[in-house]
Amino acid sequence: MNAQILEALIAMRDTHGDGVFYNLTTSRNLLNDLAPTLRKERVQVSHFLEIGGYFQLKYAEKSYPLVRKKLAQQLVETYAVEQKVADWVLNIFSEFLGYTITPDGAVFLSPTTNTPASRVSSNPETMERPDKSPYIGAERRSVMTVPRPKFGKQKKAFINERFARRISADYHSVAVTRDGQVRATGINSDGQCNTNTYDWRDMIAVSAGAFFTVGLRADGTVIGVGRNDFKQLDVKNWTQIKKISAGARHTVGLREDGTLLACGQSRHGECKVAHWRNIVHVVAGQDCTFGIKKDGRVLVAGNNRNGSLDVSHLENVADIAYAAPGRILALLKDGTIARVGRENYMRKNFSSFRSIRQISAAPDYFAALGENGTVQLLAYFWQDSGVEAATTDWRDIIAIAAGRHHIIGWKSNSTLLSEMLHPDLANNKGQLNITRWEM
Repeated sequence: MNAQILEALIAMRDTHGDGVFYNLTTSRNLLNDLAPTLRKERVQVSHFLEIGGYFQLKYAEKSYPLVRKKLAQQLVETYAVEQKVADWVLNIFSEFLGYTITPDGAVFLSPTTNTPASRVSSNPETMERPDKSPYIGAERRSVMTVPRPKFGKQKKAFINERFARRISADYHSVAVTRDGQVRATGINSDGQCNTNTYDWRDMIAVSAGAFFTVGLRADGTVIGVGRNDFKQLDVKNWTQIKKISAGARHTVGLREDGTLLACGQSRHGECKVAHWRNIVHVVAGQDCTFGIKKDGRVLVAGNNRNGSLDVSHLENVADIAYAAPGRILALLKDGTIARVGRENYMRKNFSSFRSIRQISAAPDYFAALGENGTVQLLAYFWQDSGVEAATTDWRDIIAIAAGRHHIIGWKSNSTLLSEMLHPDLANNKGQLNITRWEM
């Protein structure tokens, strides 16, 4: 029974993203769709979600024992469940998030968070530790290691989308740290790096615009800082958002119900997307907006000069990377790359690229993350020599973010790498100062 619950939770997360566990109405409705045999168990899972347990446990790490004890106490006091049932529910989510309890009582993060644990009993009456002895639920010493993603038989594209949403770059570098805070460094001419305040807490995603930054909170609300000349930061009333994307002068948010909200410059109609439905991914370009549907088809609004936004030929799209007008690529679900638009100013042939997990773009280049954890530049538009070497030594990368003059890489050991790519190294204004951030 426990395995069924874990599989259902994993399916919910893969389909709807982590945000589903922060939206009580959506997560409860999805849990209610589970098989009738899970009726009793899903009530307990709903209780856990209602007290915000998923988010607290997810970012607990070294404070895991204290967080677990507090959550168990809340379940007992708020919903009058027995202690052993509260511990059983916590076991389910601990294993779901990758925490494993060893025979000596230590807690650590497992190598993978996607495999249901056979060590946790499906019966609340007889919870077991790995050594089959009764599990009491006392505080435990926390020994943390970072989960290493597996590059095996998984979805081709977006193998680590939840990591990719936590880093972003433009003229500055931005990241959501392990405790839900946002760090930013680089050019701060309009206050776009002023994210170290109380309001920037409990964050799950971030997106960097040209001179502004927007962040997504765990409760589905959005915050922004920086330049607001086109009202691109008018996001304070947004709710039930699960993904965000910042363009050059506009911001787009994807809601839990598959609809979009947008604010900012809309000279070319890039914010006229309120009528779109069934969207699962969104990308804001310089003067356009892309919405990807569950079936891989793409909707687009914005400046379609010379047919540069023509997406009619695309199928099974996982992501869009917008560098500049006429420089747009699509990542397909099979890990290959396709051009967007009837006219494309890139002469490079992309048909040879295979097994791509993520693509990212800045005005001067595209970068791709391969299934083997390496990063390569697909195209760049300044001098051809001496640029590729910037990322040739990178290994075990799980997410990338292309900045205006630099690139960020997130390693599987939760450290960040960064390199200047543009020949004019004078453009380094502090955006590389990210190596000490605790991811």
